Amino acid sequence: MQQAYARVFPRGSVFWLVLGLALIYVVVAALLAFGSVYVLPRGLLEHLFLSRMGFFLFLFGIPAGVYALGWRASDAFAWLQAPEALVLDAEGLRAGDTFIAWREVRSIVERRMDDCVVLEHPAGAYRLRLDLWDDGDSLYAEVRACVIPVVLERVQRQVARGESVRFGPLTLSREGLTHRGQLLRWEDIDSIRRQDEEDESVATREWVIVARGTSRKIDEAKIINAPVLLAYLSARLAD
Repeated sequence: MQQAYARVFPRGSVFWLVLGLALIYVVVAALLAFGSVYVLPRGLLEHLFLSRMGFFLFLFGIPAGVYALGWRASDAFAWLQAPEALVLDAEGLRAGDTFIAWREVRSIVERRMDDCVVLEHPAGAYRLRLDLWDDGDSLYAEVRACVIPVVLERVQRQVARGESVRFGPLTLSREGLTHRGQLLRWEDIDSIRRQDEEDESVATREWVIVARGTSRKIDEAKIINAPVLLAYLSARLAD
């Protein structure tokens, strides 16, 4: 098995790139105006100074611009350094000089807001930016298919030996799941489902665990190795 994904420009970063540059440029132009150096029309700057938003723009413009460039538009800069193609095969993931062996992956962390997957391994963590590659959905599915069975098998061996495995706020053991110090035994768990939430235009995904008629909501972003735990629970609760 070998699958190659070509590099593509992350168009979603363009807005943040332009916004960050514009914010910084306007603030710098306003500062230069104090020295009678005008890189923007004087009338525009005076109007900006006198507007209600002028104070906030000059106070927060540069920090907001740096945030937009350094974080929200970071994929555009990563694209400049990315190799022409990313290759997946039976052994692992190859991107230029970087090689991540599937057998060495310790956890897979999905960051839906950033459209990326973080693969943790002995040498550190590899941030796989899905929007840098052609057909990111297919790439995401392939990585999951390669990583989850390897890590899941490791977790199953640990539980079989009587060990407890931490998944952020949840701890898995032979007896069941522990959340906030309370053990939810397998026979007490009625259902586990995921649901998407929208809060002030920010999309999140929560796990809803129903045990003995009581629901518990947990932010999926806080669950380390969430896809692996979900695979384990799907098999365990189906028995």
